[in-house]
This record gives sequence, structure tokens and C-alpha cells, in this order.
Amino acid sequence: MSDHPPALDEENVLTVPEALRGELLLRRGGAVPNPPPRIDPSAARRVRDRLEEGRAAIERMLYHLGSDPRAVKAARAYLNGEPDPRGAAAVAIVETHVSRGEDLDIWTRTWAVENAVAWVDAWAVEHGPAFAACAGAEADGLVVEVDKLSGDYVLKADGWTQKQLPWATGPAGKRMRALLAVADESDHAEAVERLAGHRGTRQQRLVVSFLVPSRQEWVEECVRERPKRDTDASNLLWCSLGSDRQLARLRGANWAHLGDHEVSLEILLTAAEGIGPALAPHLAAALEETGYETRDYVYGAGFNASARRAISQVLSLLPSDEAFTIVADHIDRPGGLAALTEMIERFPVRALRLLARRSESSEPAARLLSAHLRARPELRARLAELDDQARSAVEAVEAARVPEAPDGLVPKAFKKAAKDAAPGWAPPALLPQILMRGREHALPEAATANLLAALGKASPKRSPAGPLKEALDALDPASLARFGWALFEHGRSVGEESRTVWTQLCWTGDEETMRRLGAMARAATGQSHIKMPLNGLEVLAASGSDVAVLQLHLVADKARPKRLKNKAGKLLNQVAQARGLTLEQLADRMVPDFGLDGADGMTLDYGPRSFRVGFDEQLRPVVYDDKGKLRKSLPKPGVQDDPELAPAAHRAFSGLKKDVRGVAADLVRRLERAMVQQRRWSTDDFRRLFVEHPLVCHLVRRLVWLHEQDGRATTAFRVAEDRSFADADDEALTLPDSGAVLIAHPLRLGETAAAWSELFADYEILQPFPQLGRPVDALTDEEGAGDRIERFSGVEVGVGALLRLERQGWRRDAAGEGGVQTSIRFDSPNGLTIILDVYPGFPVTAPADWEEQTLDSLWIADHDAYDYGTKKSKATFAGLDDVTASEVLRALADVVDDAKA
Repeated sequence: MSDHPPALDEENVLTVPEALRGELLLRRGGAVPNPPPRIDPSAARRVRDRLEEGRAAIERMLYHLGSDPRAVKAARAYLNGEPDPRGAAAVAIVETHVSRGEDLDIWTRTWAVENAVAWVDAWAVEHGPAFAACAGAEADGLVVEVDKLSGDYVLKADGWTQKQLPWATGPAGKRMRALLAVADESDHAEAVERLAGHRGTRQQRLVVSFLVPSRQEWVEECVRERPKRDTDASNLLWCSLGSDRQLARLRGANWAHLGDHEVSLEILLTAAEGIGPALAPHLAAALEETGYETRDYVYGAGFNASARRAISQVLSLLPSDEAFTIVADHIDRPGGLAALTEMIERFPVRALRLLARRSESSEPAARLLSAHLRARPELRARLAELDDQARSAVEAVEAARVPEAPDGLVPKAFKKAAKDAAPGWAPPALLPQILMRGREHALPEAATANLLAALGKASPKRSPAGPLKEALDALDPASLARFGWALFEHGRSVGEESRTVWTQLCWTGDEETMRRLGAMARAATGQSHIKMPLNGLEVLAASGSDVAVLQLHLVADKARPKRLKNKAGKLLNQVAQARGLTLEQLADRMVPDFGLDGADGMTLDYGPRSFRVGFDEQLRPVVYDDKGKLRKSLPKPGVQDDPELAPAAHRAFSGLKKDVRGVAADLVRRLERAMVQQRRWSTDDFRRLFVEHPLVCHLVRRLVWLHEQDGRATTAFRVAEDRSFADADDEALTLPDSGAVLIAHPLRLGETAAAWSELFADYEILQPFPQLGRPVDALTDEEGAGDRIERFSGVEVGVGALLRLERQGWRRDAAGEGGVQTSIRFDSPNGLTIILDVYPGFPVTAPADWEEQTLDSLWIADHDAYDYGTKKSKATFAGLDDVTASEVLRALADVVDDAKA
């Protein structure tokens, strides 16, 4: 994009590239596009034709009694051939309104592009540039308005009292400024001389300074007067400033602020050309203001990615260390990398110095520095000019780069350029090297580009082609995953929205990639920027690894946005069906072991001392010293501990706490739900998935279990510390290989529940959820015989307590009219559905808005789709087993008790 020479000296003059000059509001002596603007000789004829066509309507407006007499007099004089600049402006604005025949607010205050520019050129053709400039200096003082008495359009002369300056800030003003910027000396001097007589108001003085910013004494006067911020007048002043001294004066008055309306490329470029590098901190502040991602609107209504790109682009032109540092600090914003790349090319020696300083703490800076040195080998001659720290940083960057693999080691699939080239937003030089297996050589950049092109064809539903799969297998997996995640983050930071950004993770990702995608989805808080987390779920499902499936499960359980929860649940169902499992069976198999060493937990070696990690009833890690005494926490490594073992053990414990926290609550909740729903496991699955699992076993030992043989004979038992089995008398028990195992509900234990409670109390065993001390309830004979229960009807409860039933397996009914949900359902193990109606119900999108709810009927149906009242259900509450009936009654009793508390 840039047209700068490939010089090695540090350029200290702002040069606007040719490609950007069309965006610049020209000033005398500044950058000029090629070819320069010239007056259009045909404009006068076009304007005359329009005047003749609309003359009658123009004169009717001018003769209206509501029009301003002075403005009308000037307009009539111009129509009669007198070269009056104010009259020319008046006629132009009236003609614009008449010829457009459009809404007043749209056309007479903004001036149609073709009308405005044609009038400027017509004035210059007929009367010269000086006259045109004076007419333009009068234009924004005039306006066509609706007369309050007659309702007709009239010409007024109160435009200077309004905030908008549509002529000066629109196409006409920019055209007039450009023509004056390239006018010959005599025309320009005459324009300046005559404009001196058109500076009557503060607004008009700003317009004149905008037209001839070379008259800096006039600009100084405007600086002293300071227009209000966030108006058209402030835009004009930004484009008129010519020194950092003026900017400092405005800053001291708390004026120099690039607000919403100023963040446009033409204003930023123009201000940079006039002020120079001193503009950098104000552009930096504007970048911070544009950091509100949820305000991605168009110019004038808020900030968006385009505004950030414009700011970064202008910063990249400023020849200063400060500007370079600002751009480098915002490399992860849209447009940041492109701007920094331009800056590196534009200021190569400055880039060498500053990238070297940043490379020690920034991987992107180190990669940019490495690419810079490879692209410009002549810069090595300048290394001696760097300080010792910078030279050491350069040496470290070059030493860290792994030699590229010889051609014989490069997989064939990466040697031939793909039909579709690598994406331009992801140059290989700016991404981490991909190492070959063995980690002695790196994939060459050309081969990496071919890989990037192939990754563009990635799909979660399609495995790589055979040759490409073989080629990927030749790469170091950890290195490939690091490359893939860097590509993902880079694509997000530059605002790239192509599928390549996320689908490539299906081929490059490892287990850590899947954990990161899961964490990203769980961290999402709303609908803003939810697209990438949704795409990440596709990657998790495509991976199908145990870690990826666990992440899907956690998202389905913990994510806040409904779209994420629902999509994760749908993908989990697909994974489970593909494996021939239910969702619960799949969840049982997805609990990680976190590197624990059997039932004893984890041993932490500090060298001269060691600690053992166990787990409490909520699976929170707890620490015992080498004498078996429980400690409040794991101590930090001390001076007498091994300097390598102790810190590593301390980090391992911190990581374990963080990892287990993510699955513990879910596991406890699933086990309680399994007890309520009387879910059964084969004896083999119970041993393998629960007793022998190094994490789950810590919960298993805190519960009473039942073994069923042929669905009839039952034996209650617990799992001891050594993973053996014992009965209520604490006698050893042999568990048969056949039969099924389930968590014992207290109703299933009968009279032995008291003995089990006493045994657990003797061993000081705390339970993860209420089991032995769980309250129970039962249906009355009348309730069991019918299909409705009225004991809770009419009770007012809070919607929060009502919706907490979802944690116990209840689910909301479909939304009805107006998006209101009026019932909540529970599915019994034998296929019956219990429905609780509430009034008035709650909005599906914001339940908390309708806090007070009245419980209505609790009824039962023989299938989920049954709608009470449409047909007679054959189901009665007698169809429920004792455990399900008790749990339903106790759940609703808790909701009622919560309301009374």
C-alpha cells in the first residue's frame, strides 16, 4: 500500500502514501493526489440550466413575506447579475431545495452532492476562486425553513446559530478547500484577502479557517475561541490545526478529544498532516474509546471495527517511537496487525529498535522481529547501534528459531501449492513455527503457506484426505496445536470471519485446545460475540475425544446463553448416539482422572517433606501432612524444601483444584439425580466407572449402595477405604459379578436406614448430598387414586424458588402466547409425566420480571405430550413408585417452605 522508498535511515517526516491521498482534505503545501483537482468548466452551464428551469419557484420563495429581507435582497441582486457572494449562496440553497423537491431536513441542510459541487465550480468559472470561497463562507449562515404562520418554505439567515455546518463539512466545502489548496499564488492570495471580510461570527471564522488553513493566525484565533466539542465546528478545527502547540493549548483547555463524530479517516488523516506526531496520544485515547465491542455501529453513531482500523492506519504514518508503541500495543485489535506491518516497512530501523525491546515479553513482537530481519538482511549492519539489551533480544529471537527442514523431510502434500492460496490475513511469518516430529526441524514458510491453504478446506464433518492426514502426522502435535491456536486468536483479533479461523482447529487442535474452547464457551455472557463460541462447539463435537466431550457436557450444564446450552446438548446427543449410549452413560465415561494415583489421591513431594491430597464430601481437595493430620491449606515452598520439586508440586496442587472444581458440582448433582431416578448400572460398570475411578471413588465411599439380583433380591453395602465392600454390620461383603447396582434411597433401606446412619456417624463420613437423613413423604390414599393433587394449590411462591426445581430434573414447559411459560414438568422413571401449573407464569426470556407465582394444580399424564383438559388421561398418581412420589412431594414442599421463610 505504501509508496515510501526502502531507505534504512529513520524517516522523521510524515508522508501520506498516494493510496491515501484521496481520503485527505487538501491543504496548501501538503500532499496532493495525482492528478490534482481542477475546476469543472461545464459546471456553470449545468447550474444555469437548473436556474432557468426552477426560476419561477425560486422567485416565489424569495418574495415570501416570511423570508429574511437581507438574504432576499442579496439573492435578487445575484439573480439580476450582480456578483454578490451572499446572494450567490442564497440562490444556491434555494435552488437546491426547489430542484430536489425532497424533504427539507434531508436536502436543504446537507446539500445534495451533485448540486453542491456544481455550484462551487460554477462560481469559480464565472467569478473566480476568490468569489467562490466567499460565497461558500456565507452558505452555512443561510437556511430554508418552514414558516410558522403560513407553513410555506422561506429563506432565513440564522444558520450560524445552529450546530450543523452542512456546506463546509459536506462535499461543497471539501471541494472549495481542495481548489484553493492547488490554486495559483495570485488566486489564493486574492481569496485570502477577500475572505478576511467574511469572518463575522465564531462559526463563520471556523469555516474560513477550514478553507484556508495556511492562515495560521486565523486558526490561532479559532483555537482561543474553542468551538463546542462533538459538533461540525469541532470537525473543521481538527482539519485546520497546523502545530502541536495549538493542540497543546486545546488539550490544556480539555478540548482536544476525538469523539464519536470525529473518528473518520479523512479527518484523522488531515489532522495528522497538520499536527504531526503530537497527535499520537489522542489517537491512542480514541483507540481505547473504540474498545467497546458491543458498540460496533457506523460512523457518527458509535465506534466500530472500521473506526479502529482508520485510527491504526493513521497512527502507522506518524514517524515517532510513541506512535509505533501505540500501534504495537493494539496489535490484537482489528486493523492493528496490518497497521504495524505497514509501519515496520515504512520505518525499518525504528522497527528494529522497538521490536527488539518488546520481543522479550511479546511472542507476536518476537515473530515480527524475526520476519523483519529475514526480509531485510541489510539491517544486520545496524545491530551495532542497538543497546546491549536490544542486541541480546535480537540474538535470543534468532537463536529460538528452529532451522527449516530440508526438502527431503517436507511431506509431499505441503510441497505443492494448493489451488486456493493461503489467506492473506494470516502470513506464515507472523505465526509460530510448526515443528516436524523430533522437533529438530521446522516446516518451511512456503510449506506452511500450503498448509494454511489446505486448512481453508477444513470441515468438522469431513476428515482430512489421506495424503494430507499423512502429512499432518509428520508434524509435532504440540507444535501444530500451538500454531492452530495462534491462527485462531489471530483471526479473531483482526476481525476475520471466514470458516478457516475456527474449522482448522478440528485438524490442528489437541486436548488443551479443547479445554480452551470449552472455557471460552462457558465464559460467554450474552448474545454479543456468541458466534465464535458456537463454532467452537462444532470443533469439540468433531474431535470426539474424552476431553472434548467433557467440555461439551460442561457447556451444556454451565453456559449462560441458552443458544450455547441448547447447541451443546444437541451435539452431546449426537455423540452419545454415535457411541450407542445415553447422555447419562456418556457423562459417566467422561469424568477425567486428573492424574490422580489411585484411591489415595495425589502425593505432593517437597523433598524433605511430603503431603497427601484427599477430597471432602464435595470433592474439594484437602491436604494431609506426612503424619496424616489434616491441614488448612497446602503450605508454600520454604527455603529448606527442594527448589525444583516443591514449586512443581505446589503448582500441580493449584492446577488440580482448578480442574476438579469444574466437574465436582456436576458429578455430585448427577449422582443425586441418579438416586432420585433410581438409575442402575451393571456390576462391571459400577466397579470400572465408580469404584476404581481415582476421583469418583471419593464420593462412592460416602454413599450407601444397593445390589439387585434379577430385579428382586437386594443387598445394601458401602465401599470401604480399600475399595472392598461391607454391609450395615461392617462385615465384609462379596459383590456378585452379575446383577445391577444403584444408589440407595432411604425408602429402599427400610428399617436398616438407622443402622447405616449410626455406622456413618461412627466413621465420621459426611455425605455429598442428603441420603440417609433425607426427608421422605408419601401420597394419601385419595391422592394416589386420582390424577390431581391439591395440597399445594393456591400457595404464592417466588419464581426463583420455583425455577430451582430445574436442578432436580424438572423442566420448563414450552412457551405459550406472548412467550410466557405457565408450567413445569418432571418425568418419572416409568414414563409418566407430572405437571405443575402456575399463574400468571413467567416470560421465557426474563422470568425474574414476574416474581410472584401462584401454584395451581399438580397433575399426572401418561405421556409428555398430553395437555390437561383435551382428553381423559388414564394415569393416576398410584402409578408412581414410592421413591418418585416422595421426591416430587418433597421438592414442592421445599418450594412452599422457601416462600414462607
